[in-house]
Amino acid sequence: MPKKTILFIEHDDLIRTIIEEFLEESGCLVLKAKNGLKGIEMINREVFDLIITDVVLPHVSGIGVIKMAKIRHPEVPIICITGDGYFPEKLAEEEHADKILHKPFEFKELAESIKTLLEDK
Repeated sequence: MPKKTILFIEHDDLIRTIIEEFLEESGCLVLKAKNGLKGIEMINREVFDLIITDVVLPHVSGIGVIKMAKIRHPEVPIICITGDGYFPEKLAEEEHADKILHKPFEFKELAESIKTLLEDK
């Protein structure tokens, strides 16, 4: 089975590196972006099996990324990660994020969410 390609958008270098390593160890091909604008550029160029985005991002928020991704590729599931409370979570739900994870989260929770969303796809 071919590797699943995941776009991971996260502005924090340490978090991005840790989660990227986890995803790669899980057998995924990971492409990453440091900000929402770069993430949207990548979404406009190619189709991913899954998108994982933080809510708080430079240039374009994770909510903006979700909006654009759902317009461009509505079939691609999106996991939104947030540590910023109720309001960003509510916005992510309204923009149809498929799963919302609250920081800090367990890798097991991330792995289960990815597995479920990719199986449903």
